Amino acid sequence: MKHRIISLALALLALLMLTLPAAAADTGYTGVINPETGEPYDEDAPESYGDRTALTKNMYYDWSSHDYVYPVSGSLGEVHVNAADGMVLTTPVYVRASAEASVVVYLNGSEYTGSLNSCSTAGEYVVSALVGGQQKRLMSFTLLGKTSNLMHNFVVPDGFYVLEATRNGESAYEDRYSVDMEPEGAYTIEYECSSTNLVYKLETTVDRTPPGLIFKGKLDSQGRVRSKLDFSGLEDGDRIYLERSGEAVVPELNSDGTGAIYDPGTYRMIVLDAAGNSVEYNFIILQYFNLQSWMFFLAVLLVIAAVTAYIVLQRKRLKIG
Repeated sequence: MKHRIISLALALLALLMLTLPAAAADTGYTGVINPETGEPYDEDAPESYGDRTALTKNMYYDWSSHDYVYPVSGSLGEVHVNAADGMVLTTPVYVRASAEASVVVYLNGSEYTGSLNSCSTAGEYVVSALVGGQQKRLMSFTLLGKTSNLMHNFVVPDGFYVLEATRNGESAYEDRYSVDMEPEGAYTIEYECSSTNLVYKLETTVDRTPPGLIFKGKLDSQGRVRSKLDFSGLEDGDRIYLERSGEAVVPELNSDGTGAIYDPGTYRMIVLDAAGNSVEYNFIILQYFNLQSWMFFLAVLLVIAAVTAYIVLQRKRLKIG
């Protein structure tokens, strides 16, 4: 009899549990939802599902496309980038948005107008999406050239750590999360994602020395010269911007790193190297007789001589007549 009463009580309890209303869903949650379970994603416990591994609540790694995925708020699509948020690279980066996403990319604070399939210009990039009429930051990355002066302190992205760092072949490893890149030299930095175990390598040479030209000409204390101005010292990757009296002109350049400027005028010259260092020169070329001047002067003399000979000849004819 006692066992029957217990069994009946358990059965009534089970029926009661079935009749209770389900707990109300949390409709105030706006974060990322696990597409398999429908449950809110716990940012403190990243997990893998399907072809994606969640690194943070706003970034996944997609194993099928081998890129990082950044969801846009609500149902506004997603953006795929072959770089994690905060990554520093020397290889081109692509930014690909789904049809629903409206994306704008900025380079050094200005809107980037190049191809998003291959961002290759050195600088700091920010990828944002239009949400509710406003730009919302999704991620950022930095591109370095093979030679650069842009990076002073390398910091790994969230969820990454430094495996090894060398400068000029010697260890530069001091911290799991950053590398001091202020000193000049050739750097190799390997860093790993703790969630995916993917390893990335950054190789760049830090150069903070501005380019230097050697001028051949009798420049006085005020930067004036009364002749053409020869210069040397250009290296591969160096670029020259030259203004003459406020207008852009092109100097004569040779393949051996030498060049010359001929025309009189007030000049402003800026030389930039591949690393981004620059130096400015200001000088004045005064009026002087060069080959062109002599040719012009000789042509004027020939014209005068021809006119004089013609007049003399005409006078003689008149006298004879």
